[in-house]
Amino acid sequence: MRLKNWKNLLFCILLTSSGGSWCCIRVDAAESANRDIWRSQNLASRQVNYQQLLCQKLEEEAINSLCKQSSESHPLDSQMPLNLAQQTRETTQVPDTTEKSEDTQKQNDRPQLESQPSNLPISPPDSKEQLLNAPEINYSQRLERLIYLLRSPKLPPEFDSDRELGLRVRLRPLEQQPPPPTEQPVFKPIGYLQSRVGYFQTDNIFSSNDIPIEDGLIISGLTLASAYFPLGSKTYLNGSIDGNLIRYINQSQYDYNQVRFNLSIYQQLSQRMYGEITWSDQQLFYANNSDHLDSFKAGDRFLNENSLQLSLGRRDPLTPKLTLDSFYELNVNFADPLSRNRIINSFWVSLNYYLQKPLQVGIDYQVNFSDFTQRDREDQFHRLFGHLNYRISNTTNMNVQAGVSLGSSTEENIDFDGWFFSINYNLQLGGF
Repeated sequence: MRLKNWKNLLFCILLTSSGGSWCCIRVDAAESANRDIWRSQNLASRQVNYQQLLCQKLEEEAINSLCKQSSESHPLDSQMPLNLAQQTRETTQVPDTTEKSEDTQKQNDRPQLESQPSNLPISPPDSKEQLLNAPEINYSQRLERLIYLLRSPKLPPEFDSDRELGLRVRLRPLEQQPPPPTEQPVFKPIGYLQSRVGYFQTDNIFSSNDIPIEDGLIISGLTLASAYFPLGSKTYLNGSIDGNLIRYINQSQYDYNQVRFNLSIYQQLSQRMYGEITWSDQQLFYANNSDHLDSFKAGDRFLNENSLQLSLGRRDPLTPKLTLDSFYELNVNFADPLSRNRIINSFWVSLNYYLQKPLQVGIDYQVNFSDFTQRDREDQFHRLFGHLNYRISNTTNMNVQAGVSLGSSTEENIDFDGWFFSINYNLQLGGF
């Protein structure tokens, strides 16, 4: 009985020990499995973190490279945000603003070339008036010659007889009076030098439709001209060089200088009508520097225009003091810049009345049609004004004009409407 109990006890002990080891084995296996799972999870988390860090690093490098390229292309925008969408919006907006500012600056830098001194109303030259009006006969000289012929005694016959006395008397001829002194040859100059100064005021100095600007011009200059050299009985050659200084009263940044060369052939068609072919070249230069950087400088030429003109003129006397002048001109211009190339048809009518010999008043109408050849543009220009010409002396005269201008253009920003006033004083310095 005791032996059996001992065997049972031993079996329980063995069983207990084997169960405990088994339990220990199961516990160790569970711990190792948990350790492996933790290690794998830790490794996976490390890989995920590494991938996240790698992605973040790649994204930062990509964004930095984009920012660097954007900063190089837009150096003024160095403080751009890193948000790509915002950066794209700003990148697309900045050049438009710059282009608009540059275009606005260019428009503000250079004035329009629609109102030039060559388009100002002028009175007809004295030389053409002398060619149109034949010189009147000097009645005083003719009367003196006639009186001299009447007072000069007739030569009597060498011998005469007195029939009552039967004497032969020889008459002594009276002493002949000396002939009147011949006129000294008058010096005819081959050219002359003329100076002028004028003032021109208008309420639309740049012919602008958007913002009309009222301003005035002071024009002073010299003309070196040749006389009309006869090439035939009714054909003459003439040339001249003009230099003008044009100064604005308020818009002084646009002051400029003008040089013009002219050469013409004049043909007398009849006592009242003439024709003329003229070649001229005018060049305009800025007188002052621009206020903006990288803009025009003093002395820069902004227009070089060559023109070929064919003109016809006529003068019809209506009364001894009233005349009607009519004038037509076809003008073909070749300019630099090419955008100024154009063909101009002009017609001018002037009704003149001579109050006294040195004083003349009149009313004028002028119309111009311009067709630009290098772009789609056409201009229509009208001018109605009155004038007063006063010849102070043989070498000086003064001209006053006032009126309105009307016109339109296919360009929306061009408008010729406005009023104007001008006064000019001419002085002939001498001939040579």
